[in-house]
Amino acid sequence: MNITKKIALVVLLVSGNIAQWLQAEYPESFVEDGKIVCELKTEEYVALIRPFLPANPVILEAGCHGGQDTVILGQSWPRGHVYAFEPVMKFVGFTKEELRKHGVRNASVWPFALSVTSGEQLFHYSTNIGAASSLLPSNDKMDHICKYNDTPMKVNCINLDEWAKKNKVDHIDFMWLDMEGIEYYVLNAAPNILKTVRVIITEINFCEFRQGTTQYKDLYNFLTAQGFKLYKIWGSPIWQGTALFIRP
Repeated sequence: MNITKKIALVVLLVSGNIAQWLQAEYPESFVEDGKIVCELKTEEYVALIRPFLPANPVILEAGCHGGQDTVILGQSWPRGHVYAFEPVMKFVGFTKEELRKHGVRNASVWPFALSVTSGEQLFHYSTNIGAASSLLPSNDKMDHICKYNDTPMKVNCINLDEWAKKNKVDHIDFMWLDMEGIEYYVLNAAPNILKTVRVIITEINFCEFRQGTTQYKDLYNFLTAQGFKLYKIWGSPIWQGTALFIRP
């Protein structure tokens, strides 16, 4: 953001007119009728994207954590298949148990973190916010906002293109990404499978919560260059949100 926009933002924030700035900065998103758009429930996101997907979609979920969303995705498309990735083994166990408990058989859990390269890598497990763990280390400058209290651990990582080729996955219709800041790195390192994707729902960041956290503007520029169109973003325009990208 240039200095003129920064000054304008400060003035608008002080005046409390954040919606006006958002409408100017992000005219296609965040603001409806002068109000910031709140996050949706998983089922509501599913209803939005259903018209853009086949009845039997191949779905990739990165960062399945406890498996609640995995269950919803599997139940929403019983003729499809969900490939759910999660590097923390206790969360892998939670996800498998959720799938078993709800009788979801069209989902498989893969104990990997998606990354640029395959192999064992250092992972930063947040003991305060387990779902906010990441391959990226914490940013000391943001400790006053996000106190992760990370514990380093080694996890198995895999490059998405390499995984797809090895497992004969020739396309992915829908990606549901919650990777705590490494979204751009992972997608940029998997150009072959990315070409096949129709819909992406992803976490977006407006602050560098962790060192090297993918920023919204960079992810937006990258995905639009790949042929995706931004449908809408929900959440906080100051901190984090969720974005829906669709390939026309």
